[in-house]
Amino acid sequence: MRNILDCHCHFVTLEDFALYKKTSSANQFLNIKSIHHEVLVGIYNFDTFRDVEDMYLTEAVDLYNLEEELLRVERNLKKINKIVGIKIYLGYQPFYANDEKIRKVTELANQYHVSMIFHCGECYASGEEVDHADAKYIEDLLKDFPDISFIASHMNWPEFDSVFSLCERYDNIFTCFSGCLDEKEVDKRNQQIENNIEIINQYLKKYPKLKNRLMYGTDFFSEGEGFVDVSGYMKIADSLDLSEEEKENILYNNAKLAYSKID
Repeated sequence: MRNILDCHCHFVTLEDFALYKKTSSANQFLNIKSIHHEVLVGIYNFDTFRDVEDMYLTEAVDLYNLEEELLRVERNLKKINKIVGIKIYLGYQPFYANDEKIRKVTELANQYHVSMIFHCGECYASGEEVDHADAKYIEDLLKDFPDISFIASHMNWPEFDSVFSLCERYDNIFTCFSGCLDEKEVDKRNQQIENNIEIINQYLKKYPKLKNRLMYGTDFFSEGEGFVDVSGYMKIADSLDLSEEEKENILYNNAKLAYSKID
């Protein structure tokens, strides 16, 4: 059996997880926590997934309430060993990755040896501050915190070069192709799959180290119809111009490097 770690899922309930498994091939899962926002999924309860085998969890920080959030997150990091990262919703909140508030969150992540995860690229709802979500602003953190990993999610869609060039130059940044399939109609979705294969293959040639920084993820969430069927993400992974060993890295090993606390 192939080891497949989905590095980017959104389960709020156990029913969500059951729906996800109908179209997923993964056997390990990283459940990304949300913040309060009108277009994001609800905030899950850690106790809901405490006993789910091979599921890891993240925290998330509302930057508008930073001091209270830092205290809350630190309490959870001390008592819940399944937490492997902290998520920042760039774009959904108008902060750049090099903002002093985010530096404080990164200092906490560094203290507890967990990874930093960023929403990068387009936001789900129009009108959000997309420029704030550009991965290029992560570079200062990469230099100043070399001992922890940073994940710029969603390939920084559609400004791919911003994140892929960072992956070539720094060893502590990773990205994933989660969230790149959102069409409801089969024909349009198949075209998205082909487009993503072409884009990734193009950049694998331009930036050879990308094959060790790219991860499999789906961005599943049950409230968005185009995000429920995650089978297309395996088609992307299996169609890349890579050896079987290199595909295994994208499906599993790269995520293990990005999240050092995953067993």
